[in-house]
Amino acid sequence: MTELKKTVTLGRGIVLAILMVIGSGLLGLPGLVADVGTVQEVVFGWLLIILAAIPLIQICARLGKKFPFSGGLFHYAREAVGEWGGYAVTALVCGSFILGEPAVALIGGEYLQHLFDLPDFGAHLLAFLIITVMAFITVAGVKLVSFFNYAAVAVLLVLIAALTFYNFNFFSSGLAFSIQALGDGLSAILGMNFEAFDPYNIWKISALLFWAFLGWENMSFGLGELQNPEKNVRRVFWLSFGLVIFIYLMLAITSIGADAAGVPFSGASGLVELVKFTPPGNLLIWLMAVVIVANVTCWNFASSRLVYSSGKEKVLPAYLGKLSKKGQPIASILSIYTAFVLVLLGTYVFKVPVSSLLMLVNQNFLFLYGFILLSYWKTETGWRRWVYSGLSLLSLSFLVSGFTWRILYSVALMGLGYYGFVRKTRKGDKEKKAAYTAYSDL
Repeated sequence: MTELKKTVTLGRGIVLAILMVIGSGLLGLPGLVADVGTVQEVVFGWLLIILAAIPLIQICARLGKKFPFSGGLFHYAREAVGEWGGYAVTALVCGSFILGEPAVALIGGEYLQHLFDLPDFGAHLLAFLIITVMAFITVAGVKLVSFFNYAAVAVLLVLIAALTFYNFNFFSSGLAFSIQALGDGLSAILGMNFEAFDPYNIWKISALLFWAFLGWENMSFGLGELQNPEKNVRRVFWLSFGLVIFIYLMLAITSIGADAAGVPFSGASGLVELVKFTPPGNLLIWLMAVVIVANVTCWNFASSRLVYSSGKEKVLPAYLGKLSKKGQPIASILSIYTAFVLVLLGTYVFKVPVSSLLMLVNQNFLFLYGFILLSYWKTETGWRRWVYSGLSLLSLSFLVSGFTWRILYSVALMGLGYYGFVRKTRKGDKEKKAAYTAYSDL
């Protein structure tokens, strides 16, 4: 059977990881979290989510080294709970990509709408154009995706440098304010005085910021194309994590300083307010759009590989597991593109906010991390098993503690996956029984 080629180098892997994580999280979350709580609560939200992500990154890196295959999470889940876990993970990830990628495109659409005089549906129209460009780039293959992503990383660095340099007064005040807020917050916690901040708001901000740290687990779907995975898997995860933290904190601190100074951040395109203080002006919005297109393309790269792998494993229809003559999973790319268009249409008709899509996706990935944690527990040995499993369990328990009714979406997806497993198993049993009966009649 034709396999995906080993075309992703260490450098390309790091770039893919960075752009799979950075994009909508970097550009959309500052305004969204500003709507949730105070500046002090935002500072604590960022601190907690960074700490919560560290053991999860370690587990993803460790499992990625053990299972460097295109199926990624699919294989982890089968190690964790058996064959049905692969079906449940497929349903969860497909349910996440179907909502998450249109959400990323909508954030890009909201930014670009500031450049054009468009009616109410303008953001959705621009989001449709973004996912169409994404699909064309993905169809073109890994080399074009990599070239575009290298260019996008350069654009991203220019964007962060411009926003930080021209707003250095906000950055310096934000840094001082963040240090003071952490000190005051720790004193309040030790004194059990919660008048200065609302713990629920901090949790909600952290849960929303979890979107900013989604992406590394999706790298597992592309590890089948990574060269020399024995050495490069851990490097890809930890080097990209360090760079992403640096980039996030630069802009987060600048945003905190601006918010404390009274700059009106609001909504998914809140960073547009910083653009008003930056000489390049509207050029930065175009740069933001390039980063978001790169981000959604990386997600599409991962999702198309998941659908391809699931089709090859017969978890999804077999035609999705076919490659074109050029070695591209065209059937999976076009199928998920169609799903994205339908979701965009649904969000417009039913007026679904972007934050609701993000929270649903975030909770799905918490369930996925549960499978990852179980797989790690079963395959790891020694002190690492206890330390990283325990820390990851604390992180997941904290993040999942307040999703209430939204959990039904994740439960329904896992149920759908389990139903697919049972149905296929019964079909296989019937075929075996029929074959045995026919052989007995001979």
